[in-house]
Amino acid sequence: MIYNSVDDVFTANEQVRRRLFARVEAAGDGQARAPEGGWSVAEIVEHLSIAEPGITRAIEGLLTSAADGGAGQSVRKDFAPFALDEQAEQARGKIEAPEFLRPTGLPLSEGLVRLKKSRAALAALRPLFESADYSRRFPHPAFGPLNAAQWLAFVGMHEERHLRQIERILGER
Repeated sequence: MIYNSVDDVFTANEQVRRRLFARVEAAGDGQARAPEGGWSVAEIVEHLSIAEPGITRAIEGLLTSAADGGAGQSVRKDFAPFALDEQAEQARGKIEAPEFLRPTGLPLSEGLVRLKKSRAALAALRPLFESADYSRRFPHPAFGPLNAAQWLAFVGMHEERHLRQIERILGER
């Protein structure tokens, strides 16, 4: 998918989020897991609820340092269309979550509440994208340096990856 604007990224992320919540409603208590093991639906949701606030903090850091221009001056670098196809393909393989992103046993309902809160915090950053310096980057451990818009798109890509896992668990794919 090619993102031509920040609006494209927010729209794509919200579409994935709506699908995720719709699928999770079918998960009951969220304890179902794939026959080959791995995380349960509730654990996947908890993982997402841990990851998104951290990503939001990284994005906020990129956006606020860009807005300051390093010396209180506004800096703007135009948005350049991009895709994360290469990263999405790489993510199709097994990626081991670092310890700090692993689930701890949070109930599904609490994970969903946390996801709603983290998405609200991410949405609150939307105005900062207007004056973003897209040349600033922050490293992703597997995909290398990403700018604020790429990190925003990564949120949706990450959620889509785990949505596919949930669909497999629930026998929907």
